[in-house]
This record gives sequence, C-alpha cells and structure tokens, in this order.
Amino acid sequence: MIGTVLGNRYEIMTEIGIGGMARVYKAKDRYLQRIVAIKVLKDEFREDTEFLKRFDTEAQAAASLTHPNIVQIYDVGRDNNRYYIVMEYVDGITLKEYIANKGSLDWRETIDISVQICSALSKAHNRNIVHRDIKPNNIIMTSDGVPKVADFGIARSVSSETDTMTIDTIGSVHYSSPEQARGGYTDAQSDIYSIGVTIFEMVTGELPFDGETPVAVALKHIQDIPPTPSSIKKGIPRALDDIILTAMAKSRQDRYATVAELINDLENIRFKQSSSEIVVPNIKHESKYDTKKLEKPLEEDLIMSSKQHKSSKSKKSKNASEGSSRKFLMPIIYILLIATILGSMYYFVRMIINEFTEDSINTPKEITLGNYVNRHIDDVKKELELNGVDLLQDVEITYEPSDTIDENFVIQQSPTPDSPMKLGGYTKLRLVVSQGTEMVKIPNVAWQDKNTVYYRLKDELGLVVDEVPEYHEEIASGMAIRTDPESGDDVKKGSRVTLYWSLGPKKEQVIVPNLVGETYEAAKRKLADAKLKVGDTFPADREGHQGVIESQSPNAGETVYEDTPVTLFFKEEVEEPGDDTPIIGRVNKTITISLPSGYEFGESVRLRIYVANNRTGDESIVKDIPNIPVSEFPKSVIITIPDDSQVTVRAFINDLPVYENVF
Repeated sequence: MIGTVLGNRYEIMTEIGIGGMARVYKAKDRYLQRIVAIKVLKDEFREDTEFLKRFDTEAQAAASLTHPNIVQIYDVGRDNNRYYIVMEYVDGITLKEYIANKGSLDWRETIDISVQICSALSKAHNRNIVHRDIKPNNIIMTSDGVPKVADFGIARSVSSETDTMTIDTIGSVHYSSPEQARGGYTDAQSDIYSIGVTIFEMVTGELPFDGETPVAVALKHIQDIPPTPSSIKKGIPRALDDIILTAMAKSRQDRYATVAELINDLENIRFKQSSSEIVVPNIKHESKYDTKKLEKPLEEDLIMSSKQHKSSKSKKSKNASEGSSRKFLMPIIYILLIATILGSMYYFVRMIINEFTEDSINTPKEITLGNYVNRHIDDVKKELELNGVDLLQDVEITYEPSDTIDENFVIQQSPTPDSPMKLGGYTKLRLVVSQGTEMVKIPNVAWQDKNTVYYRLKDELGLVVDEVPEYHEEIASGMAIRTDPESGDDVKKGSRVTLYWSLGPKKEQVIVPNLVGETYEAAKRKLADAKLKVGDTFPADREGHQGVIESQSPNAGETVYEDTPVTLFFKEEVEEPGDDTPIIGRVNKTITISLPSGYEFGESVRLRIYVANNRTGDESIVKDIPNIPVSEFPKSVIITIPDDSQVTVRAFINDLPVYENVF
C-alpha cells in the first residue's frame, strides 16, 4: 500500500496501526496539503456485507461529531474495491501506552483526563450514538496531553436495527460491561461501565478483572466483585472509589444515569484539598453502589422464560391427561354445565333487579371536572378530595420544568374542564405540574482547555456561551480562566454565560535592533536589552558563533512582540569547491536559503538563484540545482558577484520566491 494514492488524492506514506477489521495508514492529502490518517478495510472483509455495514456505520456516526476530544472524520470512499475512511491524524500515543509508561496516574491527572473523555462521550450520547468499545487503546493522548476518543468502529445509533453485540469478535473483554459479556442489550450505560474500568486502570495501573481466557474474564465481569481502587494504590480519595465503583455497578440501574452526572461528581472532587470537602451528589448514599447486585434479566429474556415455562407446563398437563383414567370426565362436564346454567340465571335475575332499582350499589359515581390549570396543586388536591376523588386511583400527576408557569402550579390537564369522569373507571385525570425553571450549576472551569469547557457549558448544561479572551500572567494561552456567573452559581438552563479564557501574559511591542556587523555575544546583549531572544543561527555548525553577523530576521527597525526570536546569519568566506583560483573583479558570497512550509520529509525541490545588476538592469542565473532533498534546508550556497557594482540576488524554490538581498 505504501505509495498508493486513494481516490486520486490521498498518498499512503506508512502503516501506523492495525486493528481487527482494518489497517491504519499515515497519508498526505494532496489537495489540502495536510497529513491525515486513513483506515482501510482488510481484504478478507471486502465481501462481508455485515462488516461493510459496520465500517460504513463508523463513518456516518463519527463524522457527525465535532468535539475537541473526538478524532474528526474528514472523508469516506471506495477505490478499486478498497473501502477507506479519512480522519484527523493525531500525533501521540494511546492512553494504554501512556499508562504503561507511567505505571499509574496521579488521581488528579486521572480526573482531568476522565472529564475530557466523558465530555466527548456526552456529546456522542446526546446525538444518540453509543461507542460500545471504550478502552485505553481507543483513546489517543496528543503531545499536548489532550485525550481524543477514536475508533467508532462499533458505534451505533440507539435507533439501529439491533442493540446487541457479542464481544468475542469485536471489542475488548477486559472493558466490557456485564450486559456486553452476556451478549445482551447495550446502551449508554454500557459506555459508562467501560469508562469506570478505564478510570480504574488509569488510577491503579491494573485491570479490575483478568483471566487466562476471554470467557474467564467475561464471567468475572458478570459475577465477581471488583476490588476497591484505594486497596491497590494508597492515596486515592474514598470519593473517587465511590465514583469508579458506581460506574462499574453490575446493574445498569445502579450506575450513573448519564455521563453528565459522572462528570459532575468528578468535577466535585477535582479541586478539593481535603476529603471532608468532597461531595458526590449523584451517588445514592442510602444504597450506595452495589457491585454484587446482578443485572436484571432483559425483557426479552423474561418473555422467552415465560414461554418456556408455559410450554413445559402444557406438556406436563398433556402427559398427565393421557396417563389418567377417563372415568371422571363425564361427571365433571355435567357439573360445569350445571354451574354455567345457574350462573346465567343469577346474572339474568340481577339485571332485572337493577333495571327497576333507582340506585345501584355498584354504579360508579360520576363528577364533572373543573378547570385546574394555573392553580396550585395543593388546592386542586383538596377540591378533588371533597368531590370524593381517590387521588391514588383516579389521578395521575407528573412534574416537568417550565419557564412560564410558577412552581407547583398546574400546566395542563386531561380530560378538559367540564368533562364528565366516572370515579374508579379506566379514565384518569392527568395533571402536568410545573417544577419551575430548570436550573443548572456553573462548574469550576479554571485551568481547563477552553474548547472542552465551551462544549460542556453549551451541549451538556444547555447554556448560551459568550467567549471573551483576555491576558493572564499565570494561566497559559488557550486555557479557561473563569465564568460570569461564577463557579457554583445556579442559573436557568438556556441563560447566557460569559467564558473568559487566557491569551497568556501580555506582551509589549518592541523595535528590532540592528545586529549586522556584530559578534554573537554583542548581538545577544542587544537582544536582551530589547526584550528579545536569539533564534536559530546559520551556518548551524559554526562552532562558537565565530565571525560577524551578515544578516538577520526579522530585519532591523521592524516592530515585533517581546520574546520574539531573531535569526542570525554569520558571514563565512568560503571558496568555490574545486577552484582555488580567485577571480579578479569578483567576490564570493555565502547566502542561506530557508525552505517554505508545506513540504514533507522525503521530497526534493529545485533551487535557482539570479543576480541582477542594479545599474544596468541585466539579470543572469548563477545557480540552477534540481532535486535537492528538503532535509538539506536551510541550505548555504556560495555565489560569485561583481565587487564594483551593486547587485540584487534573488532565489526561487520551485518557482516560489524565497530570498532577496542587495549586495
């Protein structure tokens, strides 16, 4: 595949990974001149319609997700029966490798990474997309320490045709939920379980369950109690133990309802200094997590069990009937027939009596409903009870948030006012009562990636976010500083919040001094006085920076920001190789050519250098060098120019101007 061009656009450079169903390559996008990663389906799966469908599902699911902690999908295509997906190239290592390199992570770093992973999954779950294969191998740590969730290869929409998947062919059993281990129904709670296992491994450096075979590990997920993380590694807060084991509860009902709840509890312990300050409100402390409580049987399992029970019972009855004597069959039939006749007579007589009786004891009472909308629910209940209404049997009350109706006031009712309703009947009075405005709590955002914070405030908390950048002496550029309203404040969902993020320390503009003709030490002092610093020096191998400076970049007199590096070019008298004879009336000059951006290692370019006489206007080419490897740049070149007139030297790389100077 190396050197192959897919879709007449993506040039395969090298293989960087291999999975169960695809190979991953590093490639160059010729159109946009950027490096990408391409996942190419393995040959053995090209004719497998199920794998092709799953492969296409990854592109459709992940391409709809845009988040700083999700690997972005750019393109999908087919070329000469090769199915491929083009995605963002992330220069980094997997979270699995990151954990292995460190042994285990500090619990605060674990929380920082976990919050970002959960933020990505919350975005996916909000789009009804379940990942189903969360594990450290599918999370990439960038060189900046930012985790990115990858490989939505088994991600599926909640509304897909099937919601079950076996893990013996896809996924990793070490991170699979009990329902996945059983090959049962999987949903967002399955991702939460896998997140719990991943956090467990980050903070302890070990897996909660291991075994000699995948089946043995799967059985442990279903039956065994996971160890407490703090029993493996000292110093882990008890609250973090609670969070991890709640996420890993056997029963989905005992786990976090949403990833947002998990994020909230992680945030509550992130910046706490003592265990007494830690509060995890989304853990039910009255029952706490119950790792022993097994997942309840699935509804379809119950139906199948019921059918099997009935079938077994029917067979037993049939066998007993065939084996018993028929001598009592006819008397039983006579008894049933007599009972039926007597029952019919009783029913007939009862109908006649009721017909002539004005009030029947069994006739249900009928009332006319009033208008209960915009009335306090307590007042409505009192009125209904006075009319003989059983609030438990005849009334159904539900609560929901409302921005227009005050708390505990009725929003709507069914049936409508003035409708008749029989008490004790099938029809119930349904009342929708306001919970008041839905409120959310502003989280602590300081020192967090501002993009991650933005999507959390917008997508998870439902707030309208205004971004305001400002300079900050301590917080690094691109990190969040604070919010307005402040952290911990309760605000209405949908309200506007301002996110302040850092541009880094404020830098003043300064003027670049003239360094031409100075030595290295003198130039260094001048730059320090101007609040600038020394950048690259050329020739790069010039020991001790001997000689004087011939040119600089930026040039003298330019206005730049403080701490800007200034590149120094030192004069070097070099004779043309192979020719020791000086040329009368001409002088050798060494110029240094830098390579423009956009070229990759392994490419080569053409370099041409022209010399123009500023007095006569005559121009001639003095160097034309094809096929120079880009690895040789910056490149020093010796040219010969007249010493009795002023000339302009220009250099071009592949027809692109890269150098101009007057001698």
